[in-house]
Amino acid sequence: MLLINRFTENQQAQSVQHWQTTLSALADNQSLSVTRWMFATEAPLKEITDNNSVRLYLQRLNGKSSAEQEKTAQIDYLRNLIIAAANREGYTDKARSSINANLRIIANTSLALYDADLKLVAGTPGLAPISQAIKDTLQSNLTIGSVSPTHIWKNENQVGQIAFVSAITGLPQFGAEDEIIGYLIGIKNAENELYSLLRNFSVELQSLESALLQKKDDGLVYASPLRQDRDSTLNKLIPTNGQTAAALAFNTPGQFIQAIDYRNIEVLAVSRNIASTDLKLIIKVDRRDALGQSLDEQADLQMMLILGTLALLAMLVAAGWYGHLLKEQKSNEVLRATTLALKEKTSLLDAINNNVTDMVMIVDQNINLAFINHALASQVAIDPEDSEGKNLNSVLGSHYAEQLSPLIKACFANQKESTSKKSLELKGKVSTFVINLVPMLYGETSAVMLHFHDITLIEEHQKQQTQLLRQIMQSLMNAIDLHDPYSANHSQKTAKIAVAVADAMAFKESDRDALEIAANLCNLGKLSIPQALLTKTEPLTAEERAVVKNEVQHTREILQNIEFDGPVLETILQKHEYLDGSGSQGISGDALLLNARILTAVNDFVAMISPRAYRESLPVETALATLLKDAGKRYDRQVVASLFHVAENKINFDTL
Repeated sequence: MLLINRFTENQQAQSVQHWQTTLSALADNQSLSVTRWMFATEAPLKEITDNNSVRLYLQRLNGKSSAEQEKTAQIDYLRNLIIAAANREGYTDKARSSINANLRIIANTSLALYDADLKLVAGTPGLAPISQAIKDTLQSNLTIGSVSPTHIWKNENQVGQIAFVSAITGLPQFGAEDEIIGYLIGIKNAENELYSLLRNFSVELQSLESALLQKKDDGLVYASPLRQDRDSTLNKLIPTNGQTAAALAFNTPGQFIQAIDYRNIEVLAVSRNIASTDLKLIIKVDRRDALGQSLDEQADLQMMLILGTLALLAMLVAAGWYGHLLKEQKSNEVLRATTLALKEKTSLLDAINNNVTDMVMIVDQNINLAFINHALASQVAIDPEDSEGKNLNSVLGSHYAEQLSPLIKACFANQKESTSKKSLELKGKVSTFVINLVPMLYGETSAVMLHFHDITLIEEHQKQQTQLLRQIMQSLMNAIDLHDPYSANHSQKTAKIAVAVADAMAFKESDRDALEIAANLCNLGKLSIPQALLTKTEPLTAEERAVVKNEVQHTREILQNIEFDGPVLETILQKHEYLDGSGSQGISGDALLLNARILTAVNDFVAMISPRAYRESLPVETALATLLKDAGKRYDRQVVASLFHVAENKINFDTL
């Protein structure tokens, strides 16, 4: 009996371990969905608060009365911007905006711009007074340059809401750097957008539920409705220091919990942090509901083993029958253990398959589907079991099937793994995927597995990084223009012409981008040269010429610790080098980078057609003739020819 009890306890422990894995997978998936929603909601607000026009106009409106503001063009711009952003990002409560204007309207979603004193500048219809949750966020240490989410609260319509608050700072050019001049506040309907992310369970159990936990002054509350108690939102108070499932989940996120919940029922639960917020996600299931089948099976097994023991005692009277029954019993035990192990592995694989967000498909040599997972099935609105044997064209459509079919055929032919990047439109949304193709055997059939990994957010982040780099380069070029007024816009002109020459020479995009960055930053070293030398109209002394020639080395010192994609710094260091070796470092011939040859020719050309302190600008024709004269000697012939083509056909120098 002791051995039987030990065996059944071990089986129960395995079932608990299985549910720990299942709940963790569900929690990871839902916390990721909520976090993505948070980031997707914050990004447009961050874009508005970083908009220099918004910062400038709001700064100009500060200190003016409402009557004075109404007379300005800035107020119309800001209002139009807020209304357009609200319509685009879902901050307009269309259902309530159509109500009779004589009634007091409280919108469930809104977007508003306030000045530093929280006086409304522009906003969507139906704005409610600023809630206590928003005030608490404003009074906390609001991080400049980021968007801060608030606690969840209920408005006068008894609708759950969450707000996103961002501080707007003044422009440094107007003496208001890091000074808060206003706030952008976006309020979302949590019931329509946030709570819906908590209801998609692939495990069908009545007691399985997920909710958001939020800290309150005197304890914890459920910030979202519970599956078995719809009126629980923000009403059910739980002590923070208690041993309930909610308290343990809030205080120790990530841990597997076995405790009593708000109904005084023992549950299994896990919790996760929600990025950038104080919210915690808890997913729980009644222990009896989760382990019911396991407990019943264990009770059956216990009864079977007891009966087997009694039968064994009876078989002592007949050695032959006893031996036969012993073999049969042993065979049954092995089969049952194997069946249980297989069932557990099958359940685990099903749980993983049902909750993996990446899409997976397996196709045969006829480009017919052999398998798709739930993530892909939900995107194309087809049951996974019904997809078997269907042609790829009938599931994804001819447009995408034509893009994927060559990749699949190549994988079959080469029998090697391959990777490709494609953009697919699923459920009306275009996303970018990295597609891994792996040859395999599916049963006894040769097949290819396609794994689709969504990199849309990564690419958007890279675009934001690229935009930031361009803003930094623009600021550096502005600094150069202020330092050397005779070279104003020199870098921008050089970059524009250099990119046009690169396009004419059919450069790859990565090489062209490296050339553009080098052209924008090539005069950065001038910041280390005294302004008096740059604007001097008399001939320079030998010492002064030596200082000016050292410009490239100053650029090296500034940029040497920055990692660029491509030979940016190397190109800048060769901008004063010529094919015949007559440059400052004596580099010549094939040792010169092609990017550097373009930058040298274009830089000299822009210098000739631009005025300087000691001379007037030269005509474009004269500058081109000078380059042509030295083509093949100092300048690359192909570069000069491409520059002539650009000058004659691509660029209007009157507007450059």
